[in-house]
Amino acid sequence: MPQHHRTRDLRWALALLTIGAGHAAMAQTDDGLTLTAAYTMQRDDNLFRLPDGVDPQAALGRPSAAETVAIGSLGARYAKSYSLQRIELDLSVVDYRYRTYSRLDLLATNYDLAWHWSFTPRLRGTLRAERDESVNTFDDASVLTRGNQRVRRYEGFDALYEIDGVWRLVGGVQSTRNQNEQPLVGEDSYTSRSADLGLRHDARSGSSVTLRLRRGSGNTINDAAPPAPLRDADFDQDEQVLDARWLLSAKTTAELNLTRFQRNHDRVAARDYSGTNTALGLRWAATAKTLWSLRWSSDLSSYQTTNASYARTERLSASHVWQIAARTSLQTSLSESRRRYLGAPPGQVPDPQRDATRDASIGLRWMADRHLRLDASLRHTQRSGNRPGLAFSSTQAVVGVTLLAAP
Repeated sequence: MPQHHRTRDLRWALALLTIGAGHAAMAQTDDGLTLTAAYTMQRDDNLFRLPDGVDPQAALGRPSAAETVAIGSLGARYAKSYSLQRIELDLSVVDYRYRTYSRLDLLATNYDLAWHWSFTPRLRGTLRAERDESVNTFDDASVLTRGNQRVRRYEGFDALYEIDGVWRLVGGVQSTRNQNEQPLVGEDSYTSRSADLGLRHDARSGSSVTLRLRRGSGNTINDAAPPAPLRDADFDQDEQVLDARWLLSAKTTAELNLTRFQRNHDRVAARDYSGTNTALGLRWAATAKTLWSLRWSSDLSSYQTTNASYARTERLSASHVWQIAARTSLQTSLSESRRRYLGAPPGQVPDPQRDATRDASIGLRWMADRHLRLDASLRHTQRSGNRPGLAFSSTQAVVGVTLLAAP
């Protein structure tokens, strides 16, 4: 291993020991200050998602497509209630270091800052700012010689007023920016600003239903944009949103989200599209130690190319958590997503591409004590498609340790 990687790994080990030492009697708490340190090793046998049958030596100049990534993180969380007000601050730095492809190294900074305000017990809400920086997978990346950073920023203000015991008036304003370093298939980078107003009903059983009207505007950012006559980055969007949550029994909860929307573009009407995004979820706590989850979703998202304006993605996933013992849990999950590309501009040939991706994972977590957590997981991803170069498979193995301390 290169000297600079050995030095960096040693620094992370010292950080873990420093935070962990002297805190054997302390645990993570809801209020006050909590410090965290984590170190993870991830082995991926096909980092760049090379298509089946491609020779790594020819594509990458190396005999193997495998890579090991060391991920270290340091974080601090502070939470405190002051009368009716509550402050929550979460800060972290995450250091991604690649053993072979050091050009992909990334030092990410993240934060989640929230003020849960309350003028009176009946009028309350949240002011929030978030920054989430991470490394994308190369599943849909187009350039292997560039980094693959993703940065998501969010600022929002929401309010709730209790009209009576069951009815609430809700509203808010939001600003979001999602920036990918590389153009990704089926996902444009974008900025958006929106405001919403709605009504919520909270049943005494614990079920709830919310109806919102939302209006927003924004623009897409696509480095691989189509020619100027077919390009229109600016848009307005109107939405009608229904969120429902049912307590079917003491152990079973169902959730539904329906979003009917219309997106209009300023210059090129051929890029306009509308539809319904749907998500259904079911959670079943079969026993005190097992939890099953099932989720299905169907989403339309902007994707402007010469032959398409948007993409439809359908996804089905199932997961299971089993608390094997007081300190040990096992997590498993299966998912499949199918994607197609729609809305070809006039005079252009529709994009015939179809692809399907299947994921399977299993993970084990052991809480050695209240301050030390060990994790190990294995994940396999396989994609198929109707075009050459779409199919690939990848297996990832991950082991990690996390320390928690409350000074």
